[in-house]
Amino acid sequence: MSDKSSSRVELADLPADFAPKGVPYAVLVPPGYDDSGAYPLCLLLHGGGGSRENLAALKPLFDNWWTAGIMPPMVIASASTGAMSYYLDHPDGSARWETFVAEDFLADLRGKYNAGQDRASTLIAGISMGGYGALKIAFARPDQFAAVAAIQPLLEPGYRDADIGARNRLHHGVGGLRELLGENRDAALFESNNPAGRARANAELIRESGLAIYLEVGDADFLNAHDGTEFLHRVLWDLDLAHEYRLIRGADHGGPTFVPRIRDAFAWLGSIVTEQRAASAEPTPDERAVNEWLKRGLDGAPPPVDPGSKAFITMLRAQLKPAREEAARTDPTTLRRYGVLPKTD
Repeated sequence: MSDKSSSRVELADLPADFAPKGVPYAVLVPPGYDDSGAYPLCLLLHGGGGSRENLAALKPLFDNWWTAGIMPPMVIASASTGAMSYYLDHPDGSARWETFVAEDFLADLRGKYNAGQDRASTLIAGISMGGYGALKIAFARPDQFAAVAAIQPLLEPGYRDADIGARNRLHHGVGGLRELLGENRDAALFESNNPAGRARANAELIRESGLAIYLEVGDADFLNAHDGTEFLHRVLWDLDLAHEYRLIRGADHGGPTFVPRIRDAFAWLGSIVTEQRAASAEPTPDERAVNEWLKRGLDGAPPPVDPGSKAFITMLRAQLKPAREEAARTDPTTLRRYGVLPKTD
């Protein structure tokens, strides 16, 4: 009988039509897990050369973060999708890793665990190659995930193969499907799997879904992954898609900053879970007071509320609204989240 007061790693295999022996996977179950509860579920996509064993190795770290209250309890699952799969649905049908993760694996986990039973409690994250995979999967299916977090994602800075120079092809020599990575790769395959291209194609769906997006990368990444991540940040900015972006000074592709960065990403994911839960909670006294004031058309003095509360910001935004609308008459970009900035060159 397992000790529910401790976390545990469970190993299994999931049959797939392209993998008759099954796809190995690991599930990290948090301390206190109870089938009668409802938990968030995070799909964690491993990096190049990785496997489900990476999640098992992270168990002591997650235990520390749960004990410290850095992140809420959640079920975390990782499948061994091939050393350099890039979470690709192969054109020849020999493997379909993207579909497997987004559909087969997720459905199997939901059937076996009381976790991720709805979009609001379903998260996806990835590291390096896995960050690339997590982004392209989430951007293609924004109505399926509440949040995506990409840690040092292996991205290339451009929409098309012709945009990519030698500086951003260093990782091509490490391995992977030649049709996706290589001197004579399939340009159409690269473009159709490009997270930036998927963000552009599905911008309205992403915006309407409220998908929360987290990007982070070191500015000294030896594979120059910061170029591609910066490009995606600018794409999201221009598309006016809300996201959090962290460029870490002096950080490389791994190294001494790696564990704190994983911690920060999961703390952020945990904050999204908390945010989703708060959205369905009863309004606070401050929120009720501000809502009543808004119903009165801002008539009378604004209610005294905690300056550190969300209600206080709601009140300030309401007071600024006339000025914002007036500015929008001559500058429509005023109504955007992000401004349309001048070129820096």
